[in-house]
Amino acid sequence: MKSPKLMFTYAAFLLICGLAAFAMANFNWTHAKTALIVGAGTGLAMVICGALAKCLPRNRAAGMIGIHVGLVLPLVFAFLFGWRAYKTFSTGGEAKRYLAIILAIMAIGSVIAFVAIALTRPKPADRAG
Repeated sequence: MKSPKLMFTYAAFLLICGLAAFAMANFNWTHAKTALIVGAGTGLAMVICGALAKCLPRNRAAGMIGIHVGLVLPLVFAFLFGWRAYKTFSTGGEAKRYLAIILAIMAIGSVIAFVAIALTRPKPADRAG
């Protein structure tokens, strides 16, 4: 099944974006700890969804929860990252421009992840077996 692999890849993407934002803030913990927390937290949520989705053949309920939550979370993240990027572009000034760009990249990546996961999720015939 490709959906869990995509969820793990998306989780890695989120973590890398968080690390990149932290690096762009010159590794200043007091100013950029949120970048690490958001990247790691959203990535962890997707790892959990991917792990549950991998359980599909053995545990149908856990697998269905993993696939469906893993499908919805990228949309939620896309909205949140996009909204925060817009707010940062509007009010952050030049000092926070890097953050707005990383958030916009995360929003676009989230939309791409949603589409990819939606296209590879199990079909009804696959779920029955």
